[in-house]
Amino acid sequence: MKLRNLLLFFIAAFWGAGVVAQTNADTLSFSLEEAMSYASKHAYQKISSEFDIKSAKKKIWETIASGLPQIDFSAGYNHSIDVPVSLLPAEIIPEDMRPPGIGPGDKVPVSFSTAYDGNYSISASQMIFRGSYFVGLKATKVFLDLTRHQDEKTEIEIRNAVAKAYFLVLSARDNYNAFQENLEINRGTLRETEAMFENGFRESMDVSQIKLMVREAEKQIVEMKRNEEVAMAVLRFSMGLDEDQPMVLTDELVTLSEQMVADDTPDGWSPLEHIEYKIANTNAESQKLLLKNAKVQYLPEISAFYTFQKTGYGDEWNIFNDEWYKAQFVGLTITMPIFSSGMRHAQVQQQKLAWQKSLNQRQQALRNIQTESLTALTNYYSAIDQLEIAKESRTLAKDIYDKTRVKFANGIIGSFELNQQQGQYVQAQINYVNAVVNLLNARIDYLKAIGML
Repeated sequence: MKLRNLLLFFIAAFWGAGVVAQTNADTLSFSLEEAMSYASKHAYQKISSEFDIKSAKKKIWETIASGLPQIDFSAGYNHSIDVPVSLLPAEIIPEDMRPPGIGPGDKVPVSFSTAYDGNYSISASQMIFRGSYFVGLKATKVFLDLTRHQDEKTEIEIRNAVAKAYFLVLSARDNYNAFQENLEINRGTLRETEAMFENGFRESMDVSQIKLMVREAEKQIVEMKRNEEVAMAVLRFSMGLDEDQPMVLTDELVTLSEQMVADDTPDGWSPLEHIEYKIANTNAESQKLLLKNAKVQYLPEISAFYTFQKTGYGDEWNIFNDEWYKAQFVGLTITMPIFSSGMRHAQVQQQKLAWQKSLNQRQQALRNIQTESLTALTNYYSAIDQLEIAKESRTLAKDIYDKTRVKFANGIIGSFELNQQQGQYVQAQINYVNAVVNLLNARIDYLKAIGML
């Protein structure tokens, strides 16, 4: 029995170790750059964007194939329940073949059809000339370029969203750690105050005030923990991860801020390489091709065709053993626009205005890029200054709070002043973390503004 129990113990221990190892293996670790790179491949928007690119490539072949030979097959089998009848003048029918009682001026019912008939045909057509076809080939390539630019823009938006969600998680975590430390201090202060109250050195109001401070600290911790959980859920969604996927963030908030402050602003970037300008420029090319397509509508369209057909008739359902009669056709189809009451001219003018509008939008995009990059850089430098102020304010508030706690422990001041200084320190801590997050967001916004995110 002991041997059996020992064996079960080792099996359970081995299985438990395997579960722990598997759990650890399933936990993913990401730095900021790793998180953005992962999302660039696995985010839902990125996957949808890749489907758009594949669809655009298929569109190119669809356009090419429309100008290649087209072959179609058709077949039919009919049963005329009531055979159609035509009326003929009696004069064209010999007298000996007329029905009884039919004379000049009367109509004779005659059927030219059979009860059953069938047919099948094979037709082939080939486009010889169609102006819109050649314009369409160029347009599909431009459309593919536009889809790729949209994919690049989607990736930038994904990286931007992931970075900011990453910062929110770290900020909630930093606040949580700071408030946890403050809670422990408050609990220690409460124990000291209760002991002093029992010995007659403190009033009951001081004990109640410190208890209130402990409750407020606990409330702040719960709030920060929930904020971290929500931010982590947003981050998982932005990265394309499952909602229950264990994940560890390896970067620290302060380390990232110090790194970004130390990094120089990128030099040598060109607005013409910005994704927004590329999209606007490709859109202008697309509108130009649409204008060309409107103009070629004045040209004729020429196509060739060939048809082979066989038809069979019979008064019995099985007509397949009867003789079938064939027919063949070959020829050209030419469609030449002559007069449209000014409709085509109006279409050309509308498309010309659309093209000119796209050129204006391209210029507007260029100016927007220049303006937004300057604004983002200004905000970035301002965020650096605000962080320095917030850092100094937190240091001062912490120093004041520590000295106030010493005075309170020595009975020099009351709990009300201690509560005031703690509130000031807590607010300074929140302001500092917010300033760090604002700096990180400003840096990301600047990189996005210059097209280098």
